[in-house]
Order: sequence, then structure tokens, then C-alpha cells
Amino acid sequence: MNSKNAKNRLLKQNLAKAQQRLFNKLTALDIASLEISQSSKKYLKSKVGEAKNMLGLYGRLLYLAMKQSDIPPENFVLVDYGGGNGLISFLALELGVGRVIYNDIFDVSCKDAAIVAKALALNLASIVNGDADKLIGYLNSNSIKIDAVVSYDVIEHIYDVKSHFEQLYSINSQGFAVIYASGANKANPRYVRHIKRAQKEVEYFDRQTSPDHKERDCLQSYLSARRDIIKAHAPTLAPEQVEELALATRGLIKSDIEKCVDEFVACGRISHKPNHPTNTCDPFTGNWCEHLMDLGWLEGVVRQSGFDVKISPGFYGLAGSRAKGAAKLLLNGFIRLAGKRAMFAAPHFVVQAKKRP
Repeated sequence: MNSKNAKNRLLKQNLAKAQQRLFNKLTALDIASLEISQSSKKYLKSKVGEAKNMLGLYGRLLYLAMKQSDIPPENFVLVDYGGGNGLISFLALELGVGRVIYNDIFDVSCKDAAIVAKALALNLASIVNGDADKLIGYLNSNSIKIDAVVSYDVIEHIYDVKSHFEQLYSINSQGFAVIYASGANKANPRYVRHIKRAQKEVEYFDRQTSPDHKERDCLQSYLSARRDIIKAHAPTLAPEQVEELALATRGLIKSDIEKCVDEFVACGRISHKPNHPTNTCDPFTGNWCEHLMDLGWLEGVVRQSGFDVKISPGFYGLAGSRAKGAAKLLLNGFIRLAGKRAMFAAPHFVVQAKKRP
């Protein structure tokens, strides 16, 4: 066995041990007593309930991020992008990764992740609150060279994916890996049926506040929010023109909606057309409701931004009942054999990218 294979075998073994240690810590954690937000408590409880599968998934992402590198874990620098509950960061720290940088756009998540890390006896020393621009500013201004950026269920919420990868390329580090996985698998018909219903709900109906609501998120139906933005920006438009523009600007953020209104006032038409029947985003934050992206398009965007890239199907976690575990094992075997042709059966997709010189 060559040294690379031996290293990766040891990495897998150490990840398995770290997953078990973190699982034991999480299941022993008194979440109710933690001074964190109600939304974080609810989310963390749900993740603890499926911790075996989630830690297995996060372990695979960390393995993909680290397996090609000759850098030992204790010297590795990892960014957990859109870290949310912090489990990727916690697992990396439990593994012994030398520097873990947790990043999230939501300030409450950042504060809560620090509290949970302390409760788990993990030293989460680097926390960056903000979007990609804040993260990149932090890295470059502190001359931090990174080795990988990892995330799960984040890319489907990013408003401008092309701009995001162009920003990532600007990080002043050579040859770092980007491992993004997402359950927003457009090739999986079962998932698509479910998420289209959710997209229609937020597009056409107002929502009530709930304990897990984030204050930055719009509770108004996205369609009516766009109507209000258009009427405020161009109050002289006729009601039917407002309605036409509100429908035509689905999937746009406020600033881009206003550009479309200006174009309509000047030309009597707009060039933007929604390219999907249900994809929609919060018009104030740009947060997509599970953006269903064509994976060929996504691969092209990542490549054009300066990365070598491949997108592959992910695998099912096997924890749970014996019957479900056996079915998932069969599905995983099929996915492993069929590769990208099995994307329709996969629970998620994985973007594996590496920055080109």
C-alpha cells in the first residue's frame, strides 16, 4: 500500500472515531439548558435525532476535502461556510483539524455556535459573521492561507452562484479545495415534487412567525413583497403593469427588481424571464427557497470561475431500522456503480472543486 493510500485509510479511521466521540457528546448534551436561540435549540435537537447519519455525511465531506492534501490535520485550515448549527466545524475540531473557521451570515447562528462548541469542550476560536465578502476580507486581511472550504445545504440558498465562485477564487490561497453538498438535487423527482410545493407556498402565501423564524427572513408572500417593491419604486405604474412586473421578476432581489422596473419604464418591456416554473427567492435577502439548479450549468459556472470541478451523487446514511438500512445499502451500491447516471436516485449532490493556479 502506497503512502497516499495509507494516509487516507488512517484519515477514514480517525474520522470514524471522531464521529463516534462527537455523537456521544451530542447525545449527552442538555440542549434545553443552553443559552442559545429557540431556533438553534429546535434545529440542533432535530439534528441530534439523526446525528449518526448527519455526522456520517459531514465525515464524507471532510474526507473529500482532506484526502488529496499532504497537509496533516493538525496543520490543516478549514472554512465551514454557512456553518449554521456548527456540526461540520465541531466534527473537524474533534478530528484535530488545526484551524477551523466557522462562517455564517446570521449573527445569532454565530453566537449560538460558539456557545455549543464550548459546551462540547471544543475550541472554536475563529468565527466570521457575514457573507462571502466578509469571509474573504477576513482571510486576506489576516494573511490566512486556507486548504478547504466545506458546506452542506448552503449553495441552494446563494443568490448569485456565479459571483460567489468568482469571489471564492479571489481568496489568496493556492490550490484549495471546495466541497459543497446539497440536498437540492434537481435530478431527484421525489425531492423536486416536495420542494415545488414549498416554493409555491412561500411565493403565494404569507407565513406566520414561529420559534425557528429568523428575523431577516420575509414572512410576506414573495409575490406580494415584489408588488410592494415595484409600487414603491414606480408609484405611477398601473395596477396591471405592477402585476405583470411582479410575476416577471420572480427570483430577483430588490435591487435587481428595481432595475427591471426602470427598464420597463424606459422601454415598455423587461429582458428578465424566470427560467424555472417555481424557483423563487426572498426579494429582500436573495435567499432562494431551495434553488433547483441544472447541475450541468452549475458545473460550467464553477469551472469558468477558475476551478477544476466534478459533480457527483451523494450516498445515503445507513443508520436507522434494519429494513431501511438494507434498502439504503442497495441504493448506495447502485449509485456507486452508476455514478452520475444515478443522480436521480441520490439524496444529494456533491460539488468537488479545486482552485486552479
